[in-house]
Amino acid sequence: MDYWPTGYISPVINTEVYTVKFEVVDIEWEGAFPISYNRDDDVYGLEQVPDALLDSYGFYQIYGRHPVYGNDVLLYIGETTKGKSASRSFRQRLKEHVGTRFYYHTNLSVYLGPCKFEDELVKKVESVLIFSHAPALNRTHLDEPMAGTESILVRNWSFVGSLESACTGYWDE
Repeated sequence: MDYWPTGYISPVINTEVYTVKFEVVDIEWEGAFPISYNRDDDVYGLEQVPDALLDSYGFYQIYGRHPVYGNDVLLYIGETTKGKSASRSFRQRLKEHVGTRFYYHTNLSVYLGPCKFEDELVKKVESVLIFSHAPALNRTHLDEPMAGTESILVRNWSFVGSLESACTGYWDE
């Protein structure tokens, strides 16, 4: 019996098998830590985050209320690096963010994923995380991850928020 209408080209099924070797990147997430706001001083704070963690480097996720998507949604994924040209800890980077980009968002919290990866790998992993989860306020890597991420497999562990347990930059067209 012919299942396809007349003139319809039946789909081609590719039976080739591909083997992809992944560079596995594990991220141990910590949080959620509330981001407090002091109205009298007009200052945001991270009092519940241990100082040693705030002074480290790696990945972060910011959650909060979004006017379209609702409460406690993933707003942003970012990274900090300890590079030769620019070096910003979680403390420095989050201070930059909360007073500007997130000023109109409420009920903010943050998850931190400290790491000691090379800067280039950190940027690639960030692009995979953004591409795979499409946070509401990220602007880059929403349509595709960085070049060179095809062989990266990111595994998220512990307190992952709304992140998938694993994501990759490999997308076969």
